[in-house]
Amino acid sequence: MNCHANLLALVAFALGSTSSLNAAESPPSLKSPKSLFDGKTFAGWEGDPKIWRVEDGCLTGGSLTETVKQNEFLATTRDYTNFVIRFKIKLTGTNGFINSGFQIRSQRVPNNSEMAGYQCDFGEPSWYGAIYDESRRNKLMASSDMKALRPVIKKDGWNDYVIRADGSRVTTWINGVMGVDYYEPDLSIPNFNWGKLGIQVHGGGKAVVQVKDIFIEELPASKEFIGAPKPKTGAKASPLTPEEERAEFTLPPGFEIELVVSEDTERGFGKFVAVDWDLQGRLWTMTALEYPVDANESPEVAKALYASRAKDKVLVYDRDPKSPTGYAREPRVFADGLAIPLGILPYKNGVYVQHGPDIVFLSDTDGDGKADKREVILTGFGVQDSHLFPHQFTRAPGNWIWFAQGAFNYGKVKTTKGAEVQFDQTRMAKFRYDGSDFDITSQGPCNIWGLVLDGNGQAWIQEANDFGYPMMPFHEYANYPGCSGSTWKSYAPEFPGTATEFAMGGTGLSGLALSDGKLVISESVISNQSAKRRSTDSLNTDSLITTPFPAPYAGQFYIANPITRKIQAIQVTPDGPRFRYQKLPDFVLSGDEWFRPVALRTGPDGCLYIVDWYNKIISHNEVARNHPDRDKKRGRIWRVKHKDAKPFDVPDFNKLSGDELIAKLGGPSVPQSHMAWQAITDRQMKELGPKLKKIVGDKSATPKRLGALFALEGLRRLSNVPR
Repeated sequence: MNCHANLLALVAFALGSTSSLNAAESPPSLKSPKSLFDGKTFAGWEGDPKIWRVEDGCLTGGSLTETVKQNEFLATTRDYTNFVIRFKIKLTGTNGFINSGFQIRSQRVPNNSEMAGYQCDFGEPSWYGAIYDESRRNKLMASSDMKALRPVIKKDGWNDYVIRADGSRVTTWINGVMGVDYYEPDLSIPNFNWGKLGIQVHGGGKAVVQVKDIFIEELPASKEFIGAPKPKTGAKASPLTPEEERAEFTLPPGFEIELVVSEDTERGFGKFVAVDWDLQGRLWTMTALEYPVDANESPEVAKALYASRAKDKVLVYDRDPKSPTGYAREPRVFADGLAIPLGILPYKNGVYVQHGPDIVFLSDTDGDGKADKREVILTGFGVQDSHLFPHQFTRAPGNWIWFAQGAFNYGKVKTTKGAEVQFDQTRMAKFRYDGSDFDITSQGPCNIWGLVLDGNGQAWIQEANDFGYPMMPFHEYANYPGCSGSTWKSYAPEFPGTATEFAMGGTGLSGLALSDGKLVISESVISNQSAKRRSTDSLNTDSLITTPFPAPYAGQFYIANPITRKIQAIQVTPDGPRFRYQKLPDFVLSGDEWFRPVALRTGPDGCLYIVDWYNKIISHNEVARNHPDRDKKRGRIWRVKHKDAKPFDVPDFNKLSGDELIAKLGGPSVPQSHMAWQAITDRQMKELGPKLKKIVGDKSATPKRLGALFALEGLRRLSNVPR
C-alpha cells in the first residue's frame, strides 16, 4: 500500500464510513392536533358546490352516476407551510379513471378548476402514496413502493393517510406503510414550500371521494434561503465602470458586494481568471490579456506567443489593514512577460504557473517581491485549446498538487525524472512539487472549472456543461461521463450523474465554492416567494453568527454561471452512501450584461470571491477568436459578505506558533484549516508529531482529526498513528 492509500485508509478509519440508508420510518404521531373539518360544514374550505358536499359526516366530491368532466378540488382557505396531517380517505367508482389525491402547498390556478402544486396521490393501479406535481411541472415526482403498499390498501374502503411536509421533504404513509420519502430537488421553483391543502376528484370517471377525521399539526418554520431579487434593466449600456456595475447587482437581504480588484488598462491589469491566497494571506491573481490563441487553429502563432515576452502577468495584492477589503488597491507585479497563465498556485517564495506547454515554478530568491528564477516542473502539455489549459491548481494531501485539463488538449507530459505520460482531453491529474512524478486521476468529465476540498476531506469538482451533474464528488481514477469517453478505462468505476432532476441553465458553468459552516444544516424552508410574506429580518435572528455566511447560507455550494450572469447555489446533503443535490434560489444576479463570473473561491476571511471576466462575449466558440467585440482589457474581482457578520481575521500562517496552527485545524474556516496543515508541512514542524497523533487518537476531536492526519502525512510521521 502506498503512502497516499495508507492515508486514505486512516481517514476512513478516523472519520467513519457513510451510514447506509435507514429503514422506512413509521408515520409520526400528532402531539397537538387541530381539526380541519367540523363534520358538518365547509368552514375553512371552498369549492364548487355542484361537485362538493358534506355527506355522512365526510367531505365528499364527485358522482357515481355522472362522469366528472374535469379535475375538481376542494381547497382550504388558508395556507400552510410545515406540518403533519392525518386523515381518512375512501375512493369508489363505477367506470373511467377512478383517481383522487390530497393537495399540499398548492395554489388555485386563476380562471381554472385546477390547483398547482404537490399532489399526494391515491388510486389504481399504482398511484397510492405517490407524489405528482399537479399543473406545475405536470409529472410524477416520486413513485411509491407498491409491493409494500399493496397488501395494506383497502380498495373501496377507508384508508388512513399521513403526510409530513417539513422544509424540502415530503413523506407519505398509507395505513402505516411509507409510500414515498421525497426531497424536492429544485428549491428555486416558485411556491414549493407553502400553499393551500386540497382534495381532488379526478376528471374522466364516475367516482366519489370522501375524506374525514382531518387533523393537522403545524411544525416550526425553518430559516429561509431567500434568493436575490430580479435586477432591473440597466439604465446605461455596458461596458460600465466598476462603480456602475456594482450598482447593478442584487443579492439576498443582508448581503453586500464589494470591489476588491479592478482593471488598470494603462498598466495592463485586467482579464483576471483565477484567485488564490498564500500562507501570509495575500491575494494572488493573473491576467489573460492574450486570450484566446489556439494551436489547433494557428500552431505557429501559438508557438511564437509562448516564446515571446507577452502581455500577461501574475499579480499579488498585499495585505493592507487600512483597506475596506483588507488588500492593497495597487498590485505588485510578481511576474510578467507571460501568455495566458491559466493555472496559478502560490507556494513558499513563489508561485506555480501554467505557461504554454509547461508548468513552471517562478520564485523570488532575493526577497524583492518579484520572480527572478524560473524552473520547469512539467512539460509537454497540449496547447490546442487556450480556454482550458491546466488549471484549478490545488494543494492536496500526500504532497501532491491537483489540477484539471480541458477537453480539446492533447499532449505527452514529461517529468523532471524523464518519464513521459500521454495526457489527452478532460482529466484530473496530480504532480509532485518538484515535478518528479505525474499521475492521471480521472477520465472525464467535460471541462472542469471548479475544485473544492471540504473540511471532511471530500473533494468536489464542477463540470461546465449542463449535463445533469453541475457538481459531483471527485473519486480518484473513476470514469466520468462527458467529453472524454475515449479515455475511459474498462476497469475503472463509472460515476453516475448527480443532479439529473434540475438544470442550471447555460453550458459554461465556471466556478465552485463552498461557504464556511456545516455542510449539512437543518432542513430549510427556501423560497423567493416567502420573502413577500415574512420579514427579511428573520435571517438575522441568530444569537451568535459563527461564520461570515449565516444559516442557511452557510455550508452551501455556490456555482458561477457566466452564460446567464448568475451566482447559483446547490445544497448538498449526505443521503446514505451518496449525496442529495437540491438547487437553491439564485444567490447573485446582475442587470449588467457584461458581468461574467468565471471563478469562485471562499477566501480565508470566509467571504465569497467572484472573478468577473467582464466581457460582452463569454463563449470560447461563440464567435471568431479575433472578433472585435471581445473585450481584451477589463476585469474585476468582487467580495460578497453579510453585513451583520465580521469576516474572519486572517493571520500570517508563517508566523503562528505550533499550538496556534493546531488550534486552526478543523476550525470554522475550512480554508484556514487547510492553510494550517500546509504551514505545518512547509515549516516541517516535526516537533508537533506527538500532539498531532494525540488528536488523531481522540475521537471527541473529530473536526481536527483530518487536518492532523494531513499534517502528519506532510511531516512523514504516519507510523504508529493511533487507530
